[in-house]
Amino acid sequence: MRAFNKKFRKIILLGFDLTVSLLSLYAAFLLRFEGALPAAQVEVFFDLAPIVLLCRALSFALCRFYSRFWEYASWEDLQQVLKAAVMGTVMVLIFMFMYNRAHLVSRSVLFMDLILVVLMLGSSRLIWKLLTDRANRKDHSEGKGRIPILILGAGYTGVNLLKHLRRFSPHYSVIGFLDDDPKKLDHQVMGVKVLGGHKDLPQLKEALGIQEVLMAVTSIDAERLEAMVNVCRDCNVKYKTVSSFFDLATHQPHISKIRNIEISDLLGREPVYLDLSMIQKMVGGKKIMVTGAGGSIGSELCRQLLEYDPAMLIMIDKCENYLYDLNMELNAEKTNAERKYFFLSVTHEKKLDVLFQRFRPQLVFHAAAHKHVPLMEENADEAVLNNVQGTRVTADLSERYGVEKFILVSTDKVVRPTSVMGMTKKIAERYIQYKAGRSKTDFMTVRFGNVLGSNGSVVPLFQKQIERGGPVTVTHPEMERFFMLIPEAVQLILQAATIGKGGEILMLEMGHPVKLMALAEKMIRLLGYTLGENMQIQITGVRPGEKLSEELVDDGEDVLDTLHKKIKRLCSNNAPSEKFGAKIDALVHGMADLEVAAARQRLKDFIQDECGQPQAPSPLSRKS
Repeated sequence: MRAFNKKFRKIILLGFDLTVSLLSLYAAFLLRFEGALPAAQVEVFFDLAPIVLLCRALSFALCRFYSRFWEYASWEDLQQVLKAAVMGTVMVLIFMFMYNRAHLVSRSVLFMDLILVVLMLGSSRLIWKLLTDRANRKDHSEGKGRIPILILGAGYTGVNLLKHLRRFSPHYSVIGFLDDDPKKLDHQVMGVKVLGGHKDLPQLKEALGIQEVLMAVTSIDAERLEAMVNVCRDCNVKYKTVSSFFDLATHQPHISKIRNIEISDLLGREPVYLDLSMIQKMVGGKKIMVTGAGGSIGSELCRQLLEYDPAMLIMIDKCENYLYDLNMELNAEKTNAERKYFFLSVTHEKKLDVLFQRFRPQLVFHAAAHKHVPLMEENADEAVLNNVQGTRVTADLSERYGVEKFILVSTDKVVRPTSVMGMTKKIAERYIQYKAGRSKTDFMTVRFGNVLGSNGSVVPLFQKQIERGGPVTVTHPEMERFFMLIPEAVQLILQAATIGKGGEILMLEMGHPVKLMALAEKMIRLLGYTLGENMQIQITGVRPGEKLSEELVDDGEDVLDTLHKKIKRLCSNNAPSEKFGAKIDALVHGMADLEVAAARQRLKDFIQDECGQPQAPSPLSRKS
């Protein structure tokens, strides 16, 4: 039913645009002949009209006119109108020249038709946008029980947030802006006044009944953000922030969601810049498979992929609860993409083969992995089967069924690995490199460090410990990790997939490593506690397989720049051997029957033999 409604809408809009095109052509004839058409020109008009309509319809289709919503019309849409109009006019000229060398058609008529059709199509979309915006504002103004809020930041992000709220959040009433730039004070933005700086919040709260502040300053540093949080907390005003990214194609910020301020916001991560047109071209209209779809990275991949209008999203996970939660969440999203959920392990080759044969995915994002370092030390067989064999099965099927791109989600723990988890992911990386040199499918790897807020990461652990009253446990005072936000990581995975051509390891820029001790202290302050008074930190010791710090570049890997400053290309000088596939057979064979120590030793021997890397020293002997 949804697909039918979508097609019916496109037919209606096409009919409207073709009617506008016909009126534009007729108006061009009237202007050329000063309102009185000679009989000969009337005949020319009727001969030319079907050709113009056919060419216009073709140009509209080629420019994907009807994958956009008029109520969100923008400068980018006007550019598409101009592009489609010029394309259609060129088609008309070519057709007419081939038909009768265009000697009966006045060139000025076609030129005026081009101008008129751009004006009429563009203005129709603008008028619709103005009417819908006005209706939305009227609906919002008449609503009762709305929350009075202020927006911190009267810049581009603040303006886009105001637009976003007027369209999608009728429960908010934007009373004004806060901005610490004195030049903006008392100025209006889209009819909303800049009322003061963040220090004026207590007075504004008393005078206007402000209940919430939405922070829309992408460049705010951690110290200023922490100060703003303290001001809000002191005057009992709720505070949230805006997740946004910058579109390199349109040079505009995009609001992705409004959320609570988290510890990750106090780490000072720079905003992400994306080329949405490249991602849209890669994803739009495609059938996409995501393995490990219920996990932290996999589920965010699914959410973001749906924003780019894929034809189908095939989601696979072996955890029924994760898959159920994802199903409940995404089924509430408004999207035209078909969504398929399958409960299976990527090691189940026959069942996975059936899915590939049935749906023929064009892109595969392989995020399925066992990733908990201490657990994998005691379950090396499962780590090998899932992380190595599962990657192999999925990659082989992707090649067999002609997948365009296969993207392996990897980790910094593959660099000089000391853990079972790191060793298995390193073998998975090398298998993707092995496949890349022998396949038409573009096989690539995206490598990055820890993500804040993922299942099993330190942030949820610290938060639970603080909520229980402590103590907060840190394994070592010098323990440090690279950290990235989950949405940021996924945005860059998608961008990296557009850049990769096959065979590369694409590394995400992780910034500076963060000491876990400092992270714990920030979380304690954010949640309203005082270290040493009502909250303690306890040192517990390094766990099996852990290193004090991680790296992103391995021995024999050269770092090269790409089109995106936060994405680097790693070229390895140590290619997998020709017998790599056979070596994996030997590694996997009988793994489930081995004792834990024997399974770990087999892994270490494999890494030393294939990668030339001996077992790393104890994590306390050096920062490796």
